Amino acid sequence: MSSPVSDLLNNGLLADSEGVGSETRELLASESFSEIIAFSQDTFIIYQGKEPDALYFTISGLFHAISHAHPEAPQRLLGRIEPGEFIGEVCLVDRESTASASVKALRNAQVLKMTREAYDQFCASHPAQALELTRAVSTQLGKRLRKANERLL
Repeated sequence: MSSPVSDLLNNGLLADSEGVGSETRELLASESFSEIIAFSQDTFIIYQGKEPDALYFTISGLFHAISHAHPEAPQRLLGRIEPGEFIGEVCLVDRESTASASVKALRNAQVLKMTREAYDQFCASHPAQALELTRAVSTQLGKRLRKANERLL
């Protein structure tokens, strides 16, 4: 039985077509592992140089990834983040890192937030579903890296 939240999540990274099944989405949507957060326009959810606190799955709205080379430099738009994508994945794979960019909500932004601690608990209590999620995130990271390499070449 699916919930409205897990139905919303069945797109992009968390879609059946990406190898993430309904059971995994249902668990991710449960209050045990995540919470839904709405952001108003122009709200920063991640700050470059700060320790990221969570993985965010975008449900609705539009976000911009922004780089600040140094305090006097203008902000540089790195990319758009749309529903079905994720933000803050570095906090799961590199626990010592800081955010490489800031992320700002532009409009009608809603996310499913999963903290590091919740991810660890999810992995320990539901290893098969955690593997589905981790594979999907890893696949998308690989796609992002290839796309970035293509822009440079």
